[in-house]
Amino acid sequence: MRVSRPPRGCAEQRRVNGRRLALGFVAIALLGASACSKGAVTITVSTASATPREGDIANGQRIFRENCAACHGTNGTEGGVGPSLRAEHARKNFRRAVAFIENPEPPMPKLYPGTFDRKAVDDVAAYVETL
Repeated sequence: MRVSRPPRGCAEQRRVNGRRLALGFVAIALLGASACSKGAVTITVSTASATPREGDIANGQRIFRENCAACHGTNGTEGGVGPSLRAEHARKNFRRAVAFIENPEPPMPKLYPGTFDRKAVDDVAAYVETL
């Protein structure tokens, strides 16, 4: 009687997978032991829009109406010469919104630095993220 053998290379793959699994268990065990010996371990999960800078939404709305509404509409959602910014947060997180305001693509005017300082950029970005 002839016994079929797995194709060449399968045994090696099983060994590699077994090692990976064993290393995974060791890592989990070490993390658990570390948590027990040092107290509770806190794991923080940040969102994509997390940033060290924050903006004042109310001030951002005021600045937006004074400088941006002519093209984007009074509330930023109407559009017009410029596009509607409704749901802009789905396309750009806070950090990317700040970067775009600081270095816009034409025909949007470059207002930073100059008309806008760093705080104004953060405030407008915070407001736009609420639309």
